[in-house]
Order: sequence, then structure tokens, then C-alpha cells
Amino acid sequence: MQPLSPMTRALWAAGVSAALAASLFLAIAISSDNFVAFLPTHAVLLMALILSSDAKLRLVMVGFAALTSMMISSTLGGSLIAAAAFAIANTGELLIAALLIERLRRPSDAKTALQATKDPKIEWRPQYSADRDCLTGLASRALLIELIGAAKSRSDDVALLFIDLDNFKSVNDTFGHNIGDYLLKTVAGRLRGSVKETDIVARLGDDEFAVLLDRGTQPAAAEIVARRISDLLNAPMTVGGHDIRVGASIGVACWQPDTSSAWELFRRADAALYSTKSTGRGNYKFFEPDMDRRLQQRQELEQDLRKAVADRSFDVHYQPIVRLATNELIGLEALIRWNHAKRGRVSPAEFIPVAEELGLIAPIGDWVLRRACHDAARWPAHVKISVNFSRAQFECPHVVDRLKSALSETGLAPNRLQLEITETTIMSDFAKANALLGELRELGIETAMDDFGTGYSSLSCLRNCSFDRLKIDRSFINDLTTSLEARLVLSTIVKLARTLGMHTTAEGVETMEQYDIVKAEGCSEIQGYYFSAAKSAAEVSAYFESGANSVSVASGIKPQSIAQ
Repeated sequence: MQPLSPMTRALWAAGVSAALAASLFLAIAISSDNFVAFLPTHAVLLMALILSSDAKLRLVMVGFAALTSMMISSTLGGSLIAAAAFAIANTGELLIAALLIERLRRPSDAKTALQATKDPKIEWRPQYSADRDCLTGLASRALLIELIGAAKSRSDDVALLFIDLDNFKSVNDTFGHNIGDYLLKTVAGRLRGSVKETDIVARLGDDEFAVLLDRGTQPAAAEIVARRISDLLNAPMTVGGHDIRVGASIGVACWQPDTSSAWELFRRADAALYSTKSTGRGNYKFFEPDMDRRLQQRQELEQDLRKAVADRSFDVHYQPIVRLATNELIGLEALIRWNHAKRGRVSPAEFIPVAEELGLIAPIGDWVLRRACHDAARWPAHVKISVNFSRAQFECPHVVDRLKSALSETGLAPNRLQLEITETTIMSDFAKANALLGELRELGIETAMDDFGTGYSSLSCLRNCSFDRLKIDRSFINDLTTSLEARLVLSTIVKLARTLGMHTTAEGVETMEQYDIVKAEGCSEIQGYYFSAAKSAAEVSAYFESGANSVSVASGIKPQSIAQ
């Protein structure tokens, strides 16, 4: 129901007052004695109308009042026609009162939403209304859609902002859901404080919010609000005693002549938000027609990815890991590959982030793990298989039992499996992670800290967690031939690992110069295109069946068979 203008409200009140006065006058004029006799019943029915919460029940009461007044009028004397006239006149004000109560009981949607954003106790009453978010008390997605239409009927200057918290999942994973909920309430408060009282703030679900504007000249007003919100949410917050920098991405859509509906404005704001997130996050963008195409491509990728997971349409290739002291192939890293019927080969850099956002990374990781163990079981016993182990897998219930099951089903010895774990995964719940690393060690499963040096807590992880090896990130290898500082960092990492009793694997070695430096600095193993790109299981099997035990690096000649 749309809110009434001040003039309409005044006319409506005057009309109700006139109708009430006319009804009372007619009832008394027809029969003052009957009116006095009906007063007790009239008072009871009026009180019942006020207390009743059901519109249909109030109308039934009005009908009962008409019947009762006719009976009283007939009893006191008079014709049937006179009794009917008295009943109509006497119950007229009750009918008007019923309509008035109905109107008062149903405030405008905009007023309801505004109350929902301002009432501090609203979070305890969400179950009574689908229009309110149960955690923050903000307007819900369903109410927002209705309010967009109401806003458009009042003004052409309507804008919708979609706001997505960039690092909310990380906060939940690191500090727990209680802090996460507290953060959402804090964000809701900041959003309410950044807009006018007439603007609507809504929570769309999880870490997504929206702001509806229908005042000011667009898009200028929307840009001012978007910049203000971006500054507020990208600034540090103190939540539950923790200093948190969550960040936010914002998509903005203004109502245009070709905007066909509230849902269309909704979709455009979503497209603008996706564009912001895909080009850096922590900023805001206005909708542009080309964003539709990119959003459609993203949605199609999501659909194809879900189908690929269901159909197990992936493959696993293996990149050799070579021991520098003997040039012996001692391990292989399992790397997922996706060849789509229409898209062709889809890069992991393109679909892995999407899988993480969709919550598909754990089932994908489990499938890769089992497939890698199955393939490795057919290869020589001295060859280890290295598998990336995601945070989602690490945090799964009964993770150790799942690993035992994979090893048992494939027949791979536990000491041949190595799990690559990032320091971010470890630091998300250090106590739990350290305990789990101990259980893996007891099983005989090796662990490697992946991408060492790229996080903010590498030394803390090394001091408190026992890994078997460090995988030195390729970013340190790329600059070895041009930067003395890069070589000094590499040398320091190798010495540190040796002191802690860990092996080192240099990733991304692509040239003979890089190979010579890595070997001179004392790395244990290397991995990269200098030896071989990742190969299919069939190619790896053929390499081992050829009887090769080592690879040649003399004069830059890459290993035969496996590198071809």
C-alpha cells in the first residue's frame, strides 16, 4: 500500500468525520429512544472492533450490530422499514470505524520498513513478519522489491545500491560466526547512519545489503551515497574486541526510461556489483549495458561448473617434482584440468575462484584427491603424490576419516601422500589446525606449506607448526636473475627451512639461469616448466614404463618423454 500525501490524508480525515457525524445525526433523528437503548451494545461492539486484529471479523461485527439494532427498534415499536432505516443509520459509524481501524492497522510499506530500521528491539520480533531480516531488523529482499515500485510511483529519481562485503567469509572462518553476526549488525548500523531516514536499507542475505534512494537528482545523489558507504565499510571496524577490515564492493543502478520493472532495476544493480567484484573489489560502479553480457557469461559459467561437478567432467594432470641432488623424479603435483565441450580448456584461475564462491571447492578437492591417489597407486613406490588441500576440505567434519577412506579405497600408502596447505588455512583456526597436522603426521601423511612467503604470518606458522617441506612461491623465483634482493630472500628461506629440518621445493622454475641459482642456494627440489609442464596420467605412466629413473638437465636439455 502506497503512503498517502498530506493533502489526501486531510481530505480523507474530513470525509470520515463528516460521514461519522451524518450517521450519528440520522440515527438520533430517526429515533432518539432507540439510539439510547442501543448505546450499551454499541459501546461493546466498538470496543470489540478496536481489539480485533482481523478485518473480516470486524465486518461480521458490523453486520451483527445492524441486526441487533433492528431487533431493538422493532421491540420498542415502529414499522419494519423504520427499524431498517434506524439500523442502517446507527451502524454506519461502526462501518466507518471498522474501515478507519483497518487503515490505522496497515501503515504504509515505507513507514513499516523505516520503523524496521530504527527499532532497536526489532531483532527479537522478526519471526512475526517476512518483511524484516531476522538478524539486523532491516527490510527483507521481498519488501525491497515492493518498495522499488512504490518509490518509482513517487519519483523518477530512483537508485538502487547493492553492497557486498568482500572479506566476510574470512572473518567468519577466522573469528567464528558470533563475531560474524556482530559484524553484520555493525554494518547494518553504519548503513543506516549513512543515508537519510526516508531511504530504505535492506539485507538481501548472507553478506549482501541494499540501499534504495528516491530523493535527489540521480546519478549524482547515488554516487555521493556510494562513495560515503564505500569509505565507511572499507575503514577498519572494531568488532568484539577485534580490529577487522572487511571492505565492500558496490553496484549502482538508476531507473532509466528502458527500465521495465523493479526486478529489472534489481538485476542491473546485481550486474554492476559483479563488475565491481571482478575488477578489484573495494570500490563502486554504475550499471552499463555491457555488464549484462559479462554477468550472463558468469552465470553460464556457474551453471556449467555445477554440471561438471555433478558429472565429474574434470581431469587431473601431474607436474613432476625433481630432487636437485640426483635429478630424480621423486614426486608429482596433481593439478585439476577442465576441458569443456564448447568453451575448450578452462583455466583453473578462471573457475577455481567461482567454485570457492559457490561452495563447490570441497567436493572438487575431494574428487581430485581420490583420483590422484588412484593414479599414484600404479606408479613406483618412491614417487609421492602432492595434492592441494583447500580450507573448505581442511574444515570439513571428520576430515581425517575422509582421508583414511581415500587411502583405503585406492590402496595408496599414507607416506606417499603429501597435502599442500596454505598458511591462510592454518591461521583461520590455529589451534584446530595444529591438532589436525599432528593427526596427519601420526597417519604418515606429509604436509607442505604452499605458497610460502605470500601471507602475513609465515614465520608464525613455521614456529608453531611442523611441516615436512616449504614450497617457495614462484613470485620469488621470477626475479632471481634480475634482483639481488630476490636471491637473498631465497637464500634466507632455504637456510631457515634447513634449520627447522624441512625440505624446500622451488615452484615455477622455467629457465636454466633460475635452475642454476636455485641449485646453488641449496633448494632440495624444483618444479616448473624447465623440466616439464603438467602431463596426463597416461603420459606419466608411459614415462615410468620406459624405465626412466632420472631426468637430464645437462645443457638445458629437458627430461625426455615426460617433457615432450
